[in-house]
Amino acid sequence: MTDKKSKTGKTPNRRAIKIALFLMMCGAVAGIAAGVYLTRDMPQVDSLQFTVPRLTTKVYGRDGRLIQEYGAEKRVLVPYTQISPKFFDALIAVEDSSFYQHHGVSVRGVLRAVFKDLIERRKGQGGSTITQQLARQYFLTPEKLWVRKIREMILAINIEKRYSKQQILEMYANKVYFGHGYYGIESASRFYFGKPASALATDEAALLAGMIQLPMQYSPINHPDRARARRNLVLDRMALTGKISSAEASAQEAKPLGIRAKSAMEEGAAAYVSERVRMYCEEKYGEEALYEKGLQVFTTIDPKLQETAVIAVREGLHEYTRRHGYKGPLRGGAAPDETTSASEFSEGARVWATVRQVSADAVEASACGRTFTLGPAQWKWAGAIHPSIVFKEGDRIMIKVVRAGTAPEVELEQPVTAQGALLALNPHTGEVLALVGGYDFASSMYNRVIQAKRQTGSAVKPIIYARAFADGVTLADNVVDEPTAFLTGREKAAQLCSEAYIPRDFDPDYFGRITYQTALEHSVNICAVHLLNQIGMNRVIDFAKRLHITSDLKPYPSMALGAFEITLWDLTAAYAAIDNQGVYVAPYFIAKITDREGRTLEETHPAPEPVMDPAAAFVTVQGMTGVIKRGTGGSAADMKGHFAGKTGTTDDYTDSWFIGFNPNMACGVWTGRDDHKPLGRLETGARVGLPIWRRFMEPACAGQEDIDWPMPETVVKVMIDPQTGLRAGVDTPCTEVREQYFVKGTEPTKACNAQAHFMLKLPYFLQRYPLSADGRLIIPEADVEARCAQFPTTIKRERPTSLLVTWSGTTFSVPLEIAGAREGPVPQAVMPGLPHEGSVACGAVVEYIGEQR
Repeated sequence: MTDKKSKTGKTPNRRAIKIALFLMMCGAVAGIAAGVYLTRDMPQVDSLQFTVPRLTTKVYGRDGRLIQEYGAEKRVLVPYTQISPKFFDALIAVEDSSFYQHHGVSVRGVLRAVFKDLIERRKGQGGSTITQQLARQYFLTPEKLWVRKIREMILAINIEKRYSKQQILEMYANKVYFGHGYYGIESASRFYFGKPASALATDEAALLAGMIQLPMQYSPINHPDRARARRNLVLDRMALTGKISSAEASAQEAKPLGIRAKSAMEEGAAAYVSERVRMYCEEKYGEEALYEKGLQVFTTIDPKLQETAVIAVREGLHEYTRRHGYKGPLRGGAAPDETTSASEFSEGARVWATVRQVSADAVEASACGRTFTLGPAQWKWAGAIHPSIVFKEGDRIMIKVVRAGTAPEVELEQPVTAQGALLALNPHTGEVLALVGGYDFASSMYNRVIQAKRQTGSAVKPIIYARAFADGVTLADNVVDEPTAFLTGREKAAQLCSEAYIPRDFDPDYFGRITYQTALEHSVNICAVHLLNQIGMNRVIDFAKRLHITSDLKPYPSMALGAFEITLWDLTAAYAAIDNQGVYVAPYFIAKITDREGRTLEETHPAPEPVMDPAAAFVTVQGMTGVIKRGTGGSAADMKGHFAGKTGTTDDYTDSWFIGFNPNMACGVWTGRDDHKPLGRLETGARVGLPIWRRFMEPACAGQEDIDWPMPETVVKVMIDPQTGLRAGVDTPCTEVREQYFVKGTEPTKACNAQAHFMLKLPYFLQRYPLSADGRLIIPEADVEARCAQFPTTIKRERPTSLLVTWSGTTFSVPLEIAGAREGPVPQAVMPGLPHEGSVACGAVVEYIGEQR
């Protein structure tokens, strides 16, 4: 019997075989094509051991302490042996419980993920092993695509073939992200708990392992409740996998989070300096080098002094704000979030609390996981407050933590309403030791030390005095503080009183005849303008340029009162040159920059530059010590050690300055408002700036009490009468004797006498006139008439040759010698009809502004 054939002569079985072979070939081709597609550009897992993650630029203080990092990832690499086994136990329990059983891919996990995705009709379930996650971290994107998932599996299998389980865990722990910019277990452990990864406790390890899935959603800083729940879930998983007992899991779950994350103070104390470092490095070395190549920047900043400076500025600004009354709580859209991080509840910190309950005499509020009560004792600085009127439940109030711990103490506080800046440097080397550009970098990156140009007020006067001392002027020379009209000679006679420059002093009373020492101590404006006029405005401008002051100074008499803008950086550096025996050293805060291997890329070498005579600098310093001992800086007179400084206050109390120094450190402080609105009546440099300066300098200069400025050989010390500036001796009528320093050859030779003291008993407006040998006041007739008309209750014409004077509670007769009249043309006048120099006009003595020298 034969097989039945088709018409073509071929059997059906042969056709089926051909079809099958064809389909197999198509499948093979499709498989090869799919394999080629899936493995195209597939990275070699061998490169994992050579991969160096992007490294941050690290900024260090002068003591080697890390003060800031810049980069895409804050990371510290550590080997497996320096990571707590408890972390790996927690990690495996929550992320991949079959880690030691699979070879890169968990079939059960994949099937579970596929089933879940099909049910929910979305690609949401991960199912990735730790090895797959490592592959994704290093080589792939986080997109949830099936193609990426298959490539991830292939890579995971290859990784398992190439590396041991221990190596995989080490690479994973160093790569994974833990939130707040921190990558790797070591940096995360140090950030959240202030300890190395090797020292992690069970509950701490569980918290960090639980964060990996969604770092910011499980952040113990931002979301402590979520973080606690997630940590406890991990602890339960550890118990299920046998890594800890159920009893231990329960005990660990009862613990608080124990977060000790870096405080805002630690994170941002040197933020203004660090930002300048970042800007400099990015401009010079490029963005890639800054954020990925691991530059190391060594600064001159002293972290301890920097923190002291931040506290000084903040406390000073809060004191100022408190003086202006309580502004009330914040509510609604204007209210900030309540501070929830327990780590921020530290002594001296200010945090936002929520009012929970209000009674007739108290407020209950909560912040940082704590609840506390505020009463009259906690807001005594604010005066009488009626809680039921001022506060409502849900209000946000700022509080100051006076004492943390189990029995915390708090005070009512409020946000500051002004800004401040502080710069401290070593005058001998130019090293910047501390720099605070504002109250808080997070709320304002504007650096008021370097960027803000503000009027200086009287803080500029030491520069004028220093230039004068180099020209032979002395601290003992006399000058008369009285109303003075400074004229250019171009004023119209009919409008003289409105066109003349008549400076005013903070104190409405006038000193009369005083020494330049007294004028400097009490910041007498008229004397400073007179001195500027006498030595020449352009000469002072040239001297300011030698001090590297970059402001555009104009030769106007108001320059003596700081009517120009300057940075705190420039002015403090100028003071430092005076402090440093007349040698200017440019301030700097970047000492050295190296690459990741430690090779030096650049290094700063200070270049001292003599800018003034050391003797004149020393005399200026001695004059400025009087500002603190007896003058406008008197609130710091009880500081232990040798200090010198100068206050500065601008019109309408817009700017408040104090710049001072000891032999080893110069420090400048500015306070004001960014919108240039006034600080308020009587908010002077002595009241706002000086307390900040003292709060910083007192601890900063501790142990330097015996250090004094070295006296140059070209300086002599002379005992003088501080009232007259004349030499003092046993046979002189001096009621007080004081040491005074002079550039050799400029010391006074005349001894103080009764006639000189008699002149000081006269009204201030008569003290400018000389006395004859027989004690008569030499004064022109026109001036006698003008003064009698101006001060009718103080002086009267007793006789043609004498005045009856009532002054300082006594009445006495003053003999006169009538001087010749001032006649003829006025040499300084360009316009007709202007008065002679020394004449009385507009109730003031006329002084012409000299030719610019």
